[in-house]
Amino acid sequence: MNDESGHLGKRLNAGIIAGLFVVLFFGISLFIRTYLPHDQIFSGEWVKFSSVDAYFHMRLVDSLVHNFPSLINFDPYLLYPSGMNLDNIHFFDWLLAGIIWIFGLGSPTPHTIDAIGAYFPAVLAALTVIPVYFIGKELFGHGAGVISAGLIAILPGEYLGRSILGFTDHHVAETLFTAITMMFFITAVKRAKESRLTVQHLRNRDWGVIRKPIIYSLLTGLSLGIYLVTWIGGLLFVFIILLYLFIQFIIDHRRRDDTAYL
Repeated sequence: MNDESGHLGKRLNAGIIAGLFVVLFFGISLFIRTYLPHDQIFSGEWVKFSSVDAYFHMRLVDSLVHNFPSLINFDPYLLYPSGMNLDNIHFFDWLLAGIIWIFGLGSPTPHTIDAIGAYFPAVLAALTVIPVYFIGKELFGHGAGVISAGLIAILPGEYLGRSILGFTDHHVAETLFTAITMMFFITAVKRAKESRLTVQHLRNRDWGVIRKPIIYSLLTGLSLGIYLVTWIGGLLFVFIILLYLFIQFIIDHRRRDDTAYL
């Protein structure tokens, strides 16, 4: 009994320490992306976005905020002077507009719209630290999760450039939603394998066995669905998941391991 209590205590202590590191890396990620470029983005009363696409998204967001939740279906400024019809893959803009609409109590000022829009990609990047930690933890333990969270917080290059203050585009949202999808997917596969899930368990509705795999599978589908309505090319990620399942099935089959959990 004492050994079990000691083991549980060590696990709790490891979880608390890891959680503190995740909070720290969240703050570091946000600091790098917001404090350092702040004066270049917020110049007097103006908010200067850092890419052409950011102005495109903010124009849609501005329209959404004033007509929430209706989005224009034709943009006269795209392919000017003929204009262009818009597709329905704009969850990023709806999410941002909804947050602004709530913070502005239904009638936000132009500066509030631009200020929240400028900070949005940096906040999404900081939030990405959380699912990346859990991915590392599920695969290799707390230590790997903490290292992964720390690396994604300070990762340079394109990822940093596309998640910095003022770069209001959907790329960082793609990273966040794919990370969340993989977090739930990895957890679902692990729980299914650990519980030796089979089709018979599903038929018998053996909730003690199927509850966790089903919950994590549903969360995987939900987050994947959100990703698919964030970027029109998101089906590529579905192919990657299916490719993994195919390869894992072959590996398990050759090892004569049970493949029913897949």
